Order: sequence, then C-alpha cells, then structure tokens
Amino acid sequence: MASKVAGGEVVLDHGTFRADAPPIVPKRKLKIDRKKNSVEWQWAPFTNQAREDGLVLNHWQKKGVEFAEYPYARFNTKLERVSYTDDEYERLLADRHWTRNDTDYLINLCHRLDLRWPVILDRYAPVPPRPLEQLQRRYYHCAHALARDRYRRSRGGRLEAEGGVPAYVDQSQALGISSRTRDFDVAYEEKRRRQAHVAYCRTRAEEAEERRLRDELKVVELESRRLKRRARGQPADEPPRRSGLEAARLAAASVAPPKRPQPGHPYQQSSRLKPPEGAQGLSKGMLTKLALVLEELGVPSRPVPMKLSCDAYDALRRDIVTLLSLQKLATSKDLELRQMRRAADDQHARSQHAQRAAQQHTRGAAYAQPQKRAAPQVTRGQVQKRARR
Repeated sequence: MASKVAGGEVVLDHGTFRADAPPIVPKRKLKIDRKKNSVEWQWAPFTNQAREDGLVLNHWQKKGVEFAEYPYARFNTKLERVSYTDDEYERLLADRHWTRNDTDYLINLCHRLDLRWPVILDRYAPVPPRPLEQLQRRYYHCAHALARDRYRRSRGGRLEAEGGVPAYVDQSQALGISSRTRDFDVAYEEKRRRQAHVAYCRTRAEEAEERRLRDELKVVELESRRLKRRARGQPADEPPRRSGLEAARLAAASVAPPKRPQPGHPYQQSSRLKPPEGAQGLSKGMLTKLALVLEELGVPSRPVPMKLSCDAYDALRRDIVTLLSLQKLATSKDLELRQMRRAADDQHARSQHAQRAAQQHTRGAAYAQPQKRAAPQVTRGQVQKRARR
C-alpha cells in the first residue's frame, strides 16, 4: 500500500519514488504492421432467403466477399404439412377416441410449432386435455399411415423395405417421422418419462446410494465373469477346488484301500501294488514325489504281494500323500502369513508416521500461540497496605 511522506516521495513495498517523476516505460516502441495479413471488413446489407417478407438487414462481412445466398438460410428447415382428404381420413385415420376436429387441431398445431412437443402440450386446448404421449402417438400414427398408403399407391401396391426399414420412411422425413416413431409405444414412453422425473427429483443421499449400489454391482459382475472364465478353463471331469485339508484327505483316500475277497469275485493281491494313476486328488507331481519318498525310504518298488505287505504298503503310501499335502498346505499358509505380516507392518509404519506428523503439527500450533504470563502473587501484607491507602 502506498503512502506519501514529506518531500513529495511515494513509499511502496519495493522502493521509494518521487511523486512527480515520469512513469517508467520501455524506450523502444513496438512497431505493428497492420497492413500485413490484415483483413478488411465492411458493413454490408443482406437478405435472408428463408424469410418471405424480404427484410433487408446489415452485418459485418469481409470486403470483396459476396454470397449468392445467405449461408445460414439452409438451416431453416420447415416441417411438411400432413394433409389428407375425407376419404383418407375415414379409411386410414378414423379413431373412436379422436374426433375430426381434434385431429385437425393437433395436425395444425404440430405444423405451426415444428413438432416442439413441450410447446405443443402447453398450447393444446381441446377438452378433455390429453397427455403428451397420446398427442405424439396420434400424430405419428396419422403421418405414417398416410405416407405408407401413398407410397404403396405410387409403387403399384408394393411396399419395399431396405434393411428392415420401409422405404417410405426415407422419403417422408420432412413429416418428422422416422423408423423409431413407426411403432410408437405409449406405455414405454410414459414409463421412461416417470423414471426421468424420479431421477431428476432424487436427493444427494439417493444419488450416493445409487453410486454405491452400482459399484457393488460392478464387483459382483467382475466376480461372476471370473468364475465363468474359470469354469470354461476347467475340464468337465476335473473336481472343484477344495481347501488344503480337504485336498489332503481326498489325496490320501485316493490310494486304494485293502480289498476283501468276495465269493465269485477273485482278485490278485499284486493289483494293489500299482501306482494310483489317475486317482482323484493325485496329480502327476504328487505321484512323482510319492515315488521319490518311497525310494528314499528304501521301500522296494514291488514288494512281495501278500495281504500283510500290501496293507502296510497302502498305509505307507497314504501317510506319505497326507504328509506331502500338509507340507504343501503349510508352505502356502506360511506365504500368506508373511504377506499379511508385511501388510500389517506397512500399515503400522504409515499409522506411526501419521501420528508423528500430527504430533509435530500440534507442537507447532502450541508454539505459535502466545504464552500466557502467570499472574503475580500478592501477599497478605500487600493487601492490607493497599487497604490502608
């Protein structure tokens, strides 16, 4: 903020200057060549061909540029009037819910207001009043019926269609109709407008709840797609995934239990010595590890096929499979535990860092506040002395 002092000086934050000193400006003046790349404009009259009264107006335009037609006149598109004879009305447009006068009034209003439906609904006067969807259905029904009938008559009774869309629609777009308005669904339009009104009138809390539900729906859809991809990649004969303990029990049970001879069903004890290939719960890796452990223990690959030795051999293989499955489960759980500990340590470090930052901020705020001085203590003698005064 500037302030004048004695001597006619002006004191500012960045220096002191004389009050009567000339302003500081650059000595070299910038020369601008206005003739180079310059465009001259002129105030010229024009007429809009879209107007019928021949009104002459003026506007700025480049000098030397002349337009044969006003450039914006092509945007003045007009709706073609839907006209019909008495025979066409009785044959194509007769409706017990609409009189001829109401239909004529609606057609004239749509032509005069260029199918601006909110304005048409506001200006529609016949009694009883009709909702917007009823007005739209009536107009589109009349326009499509007349255009379809006239196109069929011009083609000798044939109604051609291109890509599922009747050809008369392309030739009658000036009436404001299209393939979407051919079968106007009043119930759908009413439901759509009600939903739009409800969405417009919802509160911020409802919008937040809708966003939360959409996020939950996305999570559910992602999980559903993940499960479908897993199901497509999993063979039909492959069993569903199980927990570690269930997999260990299933793998151990896959080893053939001791059979008992049944009358009329003899079997050989040596058949129990075959490796359980293709058994449920046993992979090729598990079978390889099983063979390595048996070899490490010094168990012969083919013991004497007696009932006692086969029972012991089956029990040993079940114990080895259980041990290997539990070791695999323990390894995976140990890895999960390490990851959880690492995540907990990171969270603890972040919380400590946040606490230290908060403590430093509190200390800084305490130091920034002025310290209150303690009130001086007054003795009893000083009080009595002041009372005598």
